[in-house]
Amino acid sequence: MTASSMRYFKTIFLVMMSVALTACMSTKSFLDPSFPKISYEELKKPLQPKKFKVTAEFQRNGEHLEKVDQTISDSTERILRASGFAVPGGDSADGAIHVVLNNIADIGGAVGKGLGTGLTFGLAGSLVTDAYEMQVTIKVGGKTFTRTAVKHALHSVIGRAETPEGIETMPLQTAFERLFEQMLLRVLKEYQSSPEFSSLCVSRSIG
Repeated sequence: MTASSMRYFKTIFLVMMSVALTACMSTKSFLDPSFPKISYEELKKPLQPKKFKVTAEFQRNGEHLEKVDQTISDSTERILRASGFAVPGGDSADGAIHVVLNNIADIGGAVGKGLGTGLTFGLAGSLVTDAYEMQVTIKVGGKTFTRTAVKHALHSVIGRAETPEGIETMPLQTAFERLFEQMLLRVLKEYQSSPEFSSLCVSRSIG
């Protein structure tokens, strides 16, 4: 067996051990509190929202993970409907919105922290952080608007590590959905602050 093969199997073994040892421990996740919170009420609601064709892409460290695309696309459509910003439409839409979410993950560091927590049976605890960047491109009225490098972070506590006081914790999936929602709402609000974009999409609004 070659040295590279030995390293590969050693890595797989560490991952499996980490998962096995931490599976029965409590995991609490929360959004990074340093990023501003955006509510749906902060967005303007056009009287006649444009119809946008929605496409999405999920990446991990810049590598496309196609199997997650549909989840991101569904979340984008849900947020558009709830905000009143636009209405998801098909090929006959007035424009298009494309969302790219990139998970910047330290996989090696996460495995090491998880394994350390498992070997102490959760007594030490550990904090794993996933950073995210979003890019949103909207094409409408013959123009293209792009917002890049929108950042956020999600923290997960495994074992007995303490969370900051006053921070709301939740299951990982719920935290991820909230993170995506907050990032997209922030982008949509920024788009609406652009006079050029507003003249095309929110020249008439409710409130």
